[in-house]
Parts: sequence; C-alpha cells; structure tokens
Amino acid sequence: QDPETRIQDQSILSMVFIAAAKLDFKILCNYRVAMDYYLNFARGRNVIMNKIIFIVLCISLFVTGSALAVEISWMHVQHREYGNGKALNRLGFGLIDDRGNYLADNRTVKEIKLYDPDKKELRLAPLNFNSVEEIFGTYDSKNSQWLYHKVWQFDSWFTSETMEPFNPGIYWLKVTTTDGKVTERTFAFNRRTALPIIDSESFQIQPDPNGNLIWTWEIPMELGQLALNHKTRVRASIDIFKNEKIAGYFSIILPAHLAFVYIPIDVAQTINQKGDRFELKVQLETRDKNNRTYSKPLIINKKLPAAAMNKAKIK
Repeated sequence: QDPETRIQDQSILSMVFIAAAKLDFKILCNYRVAMDYYLNFARGRNVIMNKIIFIVLCISLFVTGSALAVEISWMHVQHREYGNGKALNRLGFGLIDDRGNYLADNRTVKEIKLYDPDKKELRLAPLNFNSVEEIFGTYDSKNSQWLYHKVWQFDSWFTSETMEPFNPGIYWLKVTTTDGKVTERTFAFNRRTALPIIDSESFQIQPDPNGNLIWTWEIPMELGQLALNHKTRVRASIDIFKNEKIAGYFSIILPAHLAFVYIPIDVAQTINQKGDRFELKVQLETRDKNNRTYSKPLIINKKLPAAAMNKAKIK
C-alpha cells in the first residue's frame, strides 16, 4: 500500500469556485421571476428574450460547476528504488469529487495520458487503483512536537509505471472521465537523485514504561553528504493487515536526520484494533517527491507494541 496525500492537498481555489458557481445557479433559479422583471425593466426587452438570457446563464453556470466534478487533487512522477533491488518510474495521482472526497472506485476514469516535457505521450502500464483507511502524523521540528490525526480517514489513489526515463521538465497529466470531461494537472520533475535505502535490519521496536511505542533505525552514512545539496525527508509507515487483507495504513513524515518515531499508546492501540499483522517500512524521499527509496518491510505478527523482536521477520 502506498497512500500519498490527503483531502487537504486538493485545490482550495477550485473548491471555492465550484461552490460559488453552484450558489449562483441556485440564487438565479430561486429568483428567476425577479431576474426577468429586472432585465425587462432595465433594458426594455421583451419577456421571452429575458427568459432566453436567463436559461443560457443557468446552463452556463451548471456546466461550469459540473465540469469540475472530478479533479486531480495531486500527482507526481517519481523514480523509486526498493530494498529488494527493484526500481521503477511511477506516475501517481489522486482524484476527488466536487465535495473533496477521494473516489471510492475507478469506474469514473475512462483514459489517462501523460506527456513528457517535450509534449511526447509516454507509454504507460495498465492503470492501478487502490484505497485504504488511514491515520497519520507529522513532526513539528520547530516546537519538537509529535502531532497525530487519530480518526481513520478514507484515501484512494491511482498508479501506473513507464519504462521510459523521467527527464527534467514539466510533465502533463490528462484524465478523461466516462462522461467525456477532462481534468488536467502538471508536475515538475527536477532531477534524478541517488538516495540510500534505510536498512530494516537496523529497526528496533519497543514500548517505553508508559506503553508508548518507540521505533528506531540507523541513518545511512551517505545521507550526511547528501543533505548538503538536497532537501530530503522520511516517511515511516505501517501497513495494517487483518485476516491476510489490507485493513489500514499508518504513516508519519519526519526530518531525514530524526531516526526514530514516537507513537503514543492511544495511537498504538488504534493501530492494534485495526489488524493482526503489521509491516513496517521507512521511505526516504527528496522533498520535491521526484525520488524515493523504500526499506524492506519488517513483518510483525503480534499486536503492537508488545510484539517481541524475535517474532518479527524481514521480507
């Protein structure tokens, strides 16, 4: 599983525009008689012409509001490398409806096209759709605080791979929905950057005296020199399984040099209630999301944080 972003990442401006268009449409429809009277009085035109103008305005506003019913809330093109030796170039994006909700399935999507900086269409593998319920957190470096969103939230995303290399420049994504509408977004790919892979053999997981979960790992030596020229960050994540099926996802974004996660006991209990098997990974990425590496997952087959390390295994 690999959720990327959430509802707050969508375009606020577009949401405001949609809401304003629909409000204007409602006002016009509710007060169409007053509009007819006003137009007839001000311009001296006959009632039939005024009604035609009114209908055209209503249709225009309705089309404007519904044309943005599906929007690309985020996208990236990204080079990835994994602890098992796999490497790929991936397109990822999320789609939201006019209420800001991520799509629950892929039935709305008819076609996607991705163009490179030279406006050449790239050949893509078949489109994949995934969804999950998640909780997440961030680390406030300025105030040294751990902040968590503790309510499960639905997230969905689309992915595809390409065998063609990503070159620096602007990539352009076009998504066509089943009703023929098109939504577009661009993403800047700046450069390929070689990132180290965090070794999951170095993971240590244990509860503190209060039952909070402490998860640590070793920072690769290469990261010190890399940090001088590239802005990086880490995402620590837990794939949560129940009866061998994905049931949830936990993640927290951290500074790259902070090689541990503090998970409060209530968050750990929330994770425990969701599953019976847990796969822990640490991702290292450039802040522009152009490059990312993944550790091998550490698999724990008992509840957190009481799981003993000798019961965990690396896949």
